[in-house]
Amino acid sequence: MLKEVFVNNSLSYLKNNNVCNSNQEKIFKYTLESLYSFFTKSFVILLLALILKTFRFTCCTLLLYSILRGFTFGIHATKNIYCWIISLTVYIVCPFIIKYYQFPSLFIYATFIIGVLFLLLWAPADTKSRPLISKKKRIINKFISLTLITILIFLSFLLNNQNLKEIISIILILNSICICPITYFIFKQPYRNYRFYKS
Repeated sequence: MLKEVFVNNSLSYLKNNNVCNSNQEKIFKYTLESLYSFFTKSFVILLLALILKTFRFTCCTLLLYSILRGFTFGIHATKNIYCWIISLTVYIVCPFIIKYYQFPSLFIYATFIIGVLFLLLWAPADTKSRPLISKKKRIINKFISLTLITILIFLSFLLNNQNLKEIISIILILNSICICPITYFIFKQPYRNYRFYKS
């Protein structure tokens, strides 16, 4: 598999050049796997977006969702195939819908209210592999995510841009699903993992 070849060769190179030792190997391996997944998925997604002529919508969704997710965190797919399905749905199917279908205003306003409420209640949501142990960091992340989404919503009304409103609706729905305790329960993932650690 190309991913394994890339990760193993990169790790060997880093170890041979004394960049990482055996204690750091796990961290470097995780980082390399994440980088590989990010670049391969980005390439496929952007290529499909060009073919489907949704490049502008895809780039905007990718950028805004990635920034928001960087502060709200949330559940991750347990298998690579699930990650591919989710990524293609989020960055290809959703922008395609936005381009060819206009969301009702009531739906947009409802997602804005529910999405912000979910942020207030559950952001940021950590994972077992990345517990948010620091209470201060959790508070900062919540504040930044709420500030960011408030600015985006305000901007969408200021510019009176329907597509931007729809993109914000989509990312709020997706983000709400990712941070909701019910999602963690459905996929049998532990929630609020920081409780098991001392800050």
